Amino acid sequence: MTLEDVKIALDSNESLTDELRDNIYGLVHIFNEKYPNISLNNLCNNLSTLKIVKSNKFLNKRVSKYNYMTNTIEFNIDVINEGYDMKHVLMYDLLQVITNNGVMTGFNQNDKFRALNAGYTEILTNNLVGNESDISSLDSEIISTNIISYILGDDILFNAYFNNDAALLTNAMLEKGFV
Repeated sequence: MTLEDVKIALDSNESLTDELRDNIYGLVHIFNEKYPNISLNNLCNNLSTLKIVKSNKFLNKRVSKYNYMTNTIEFNIDVINEGYDMKHVLMYDLLQVITNNGVMTGFNQNDKFRALNAGYTEILTNNLVGNESDISSLDSEIISTNIISYILGDDILFNAYFNNDAALLTNAMLEKGFV
């Protein structure tokens, strides 16, 4: 899949506004420039049906949440104007769309590596678009992920994340004596 395929998938999604399509495409372009060897297949498959909905603090305590089963990004309208860097927030969610294979996102198989997956997604987001906000909600996950990445090797986490391969991560942890 190419960026042109991404554009076609985005344009076929009538539930997204033109402005949102442009913002998503811009972030995908940044992603593709940084990681040109990462497949865009999952992304193209998911973009045509991606839904973006409003939620509130009772349904979602964070500024946004991606549900891979329904392919929906929920934005918490109660906190969205509290100073978040929305470019950062949307990139975080798009990384989950990119790695959504219909069963999981990244290496978060059956929620076994939920915090590690969140920390790694946040690290990738920071590397791709930074965070121009003072708000950072995943500091503990980032610190833990950095330590694990140092021990296992960033290539292990990277390959496990973009190949949806929790077994790669588990095997590397076993080899290093984690369990």
